[in-house]
Amino acid sequence: MKLVHRNLTRNGPGSAKLLPEEEDDLWHAYNLIAVGDSLQAVTVRKVLRDSASGGRDAERVKLKLEIVVESVDYDKEGNVLRVRGKNITENDHVKIGQFHTLELELKRPFVLRKEYWDWLALDTIQQACDPTASADLAVILMQEGLAHLFLIGRRYPKPFFTR
Repeated sequence: MKLVHRNLTRNGPGSAKLLPEEEDDLWHAYNLIAVGDSLQAVTVRKVLRDSASGGRDAERVKLKLEIVVESVDYDKEGNVLRVRGKNITENDHVKIGQFHTLELELKRPFVLRKEYWDWLALDTIQQACDPTASADLAVILMQEGLAHLFLIGRRYPKPFFTR
């Protein structure tokens, strides 16, 4: 996971903008997001519009919403994290207090706000954002003038640094 921006204090309020880059990052996000937190992300919502013929047409609209988390569900098969809650941002298409489910996916950033960042949440972010923390094995392949460092994790070997 990539930590894009953070503005938080230990044992206090703050926010962190995170970008999940691989499947394990969604599992870390699942363990990080708690009921009562605020979550902001880009989402798609079906909106009904009145048509010229007098009927109603459904249109999918891309929005940036912020919700107060009420439930979190991790779908390993679909590789998506569904977070349900009430909208807290003013918007033309979604009223304040309406329920919405945000789907967090790979390569789509989100902002997590907490009133209290405890040591467990900070440790989860550190482990998720540090590629060396999730590695089970480090391998260095060297030859004259060239060295490759590979971090072998649960999923697959990834080159970490080449020089």
